[in-house]
Amino acid sequence: MGSNASIMLQQEDLQNICQQTGFTGKQVQRLYSRFKALDKNDCGYLTREDLQCIPEVNINPLGERLIDVIMDDYGESNKINFKQFIFLLAKFRQGKMKSLVTEYNTRESKLRFLFDMYDRNHDMKIDRTELLDVLKMMVGGNILDDQIATIADHTIGELDKDGDRSITFEEFCKTLERIDADDKMSMKFLN
Repeated sequence: MGSNASIMLQQEDLQNICQQTGFTGKQVQRLYSRFKALDKNDCGYLTREDLQCIPEVNINPLGERLIDVIMDDYGESNKINFKQFIFLLAKFRQGKMKSLVTEYNTRESKLRFLFDMYDRNHDMKIDRTELLDVLKMMVGGNILDDQIATIADHTIGELDKDGDRSITFEEFCKTLERIDADDKMSMKFLN
């Protein structure tokens, strides 16, 4: 990695990151370059504002929620450093072949990230309010609140198998068992 990279990332750290995440050294270099480009203030970490500058995040109706998850669950003090950033991105590596799977890019890890997009109070279930929040973000003002509430109630009614009027992680996963999470929740990382 260039001279700046060696300051922040020692060779031993680089090897550990590659081993733990499954990224190659070249992929880590590219991700570090992207991280540095996003780090507008050259302070060694990304802020909410830095992430909001990513066009794909900025135009996504769930962009703010995504940033909340990144900052609250993977960063600290509303900042995310490079190591936190790369371990987060490791969740989105493809794991089609057994040899490519690490603890970070398992199906369960990917689904947990998705579940956490809803479960912001971290009580291990998606309640009606959390589901409503996400539905409202997704549809904007295009659907009336009472229609969104009906959708939320119907969704919880369909998925809630234990009768607690919420969706547990297990119920969430059961619903998505036929979905190829590895395909739907993976990005290509170039060498």
